[in-house]
Amino acid sequence: MSKPVKRVRRTPEEAKALILHAAQQRLEAVGPEGLQVAEIANIAGVTHSTILHHFGSAEGVRASLAQKMVEKLLGDILEVLDTGSIVTSDHKALFRVFAVLSDEGNARLLAWTMLKGLELEEGRETLAALFEKLAHGVKTAIIAVNEEDITDATALRHAKYTIFQVALTAIGDGIAGDYISSLLGFDEEQGTVGFRDWFAERLLSSGDR
Repeated sequence: MSKPVKRVRRTPEEAKALILHAAQQRLEAVGPEGLQVAEIANIAGVTHSTILHHFGSAEGVRASLAQKMVEKLLGDILEVLDTGSIVTSDHKALFRVFAVLSDEGNARLLAWTMLKGLELEEGRETLAALFEKLAHGVKTAIIAVNEEDITDATALRHAKYTIFQVALTAIGDGIAGDYISSLLGFDEEQGTVGFRDWFAERLLSSGDR
């Protein structure tokens, strides 16, 4: 007679982390529409009721994933901005914005959230504050490059448009990058590393104008 499977006891925090990890895997594979409770439960190895207990619904899981993305973006960028001179770190921070928004299904999740007319709750305020901090960092770098040839207001406008460009490009890359890359005949490396290196060069050179 086989022994019954021992039930794994987890804290609420451990259970939620496990479920979100499984949901992230599902998100990367099939996108936000595929984030169904049954599939997530199967990947996580938990019951359907466990997910409902912690998140309420599949919508709750999606909202938590979006918030997790915001927190990762915040942590990564603040880490870059807090190390060394802003003049040398601002572009690294911009590239982190690109990577976090584009990768791991985050672009599709963000686009899906906006198309559904949903809000990120406190995540929106966090993102706005983060982008404002980043904009002032990029502005400082632009002024340093152009010295006295640019006003503070003009530098800030350029900085915000630069962040806008990076974010829009990253989201577009995350949603349709693979498809468009294949149409152009790029291999996987050309469509990811190659494009990001090229984009970084263009972004860096734009500071000289």
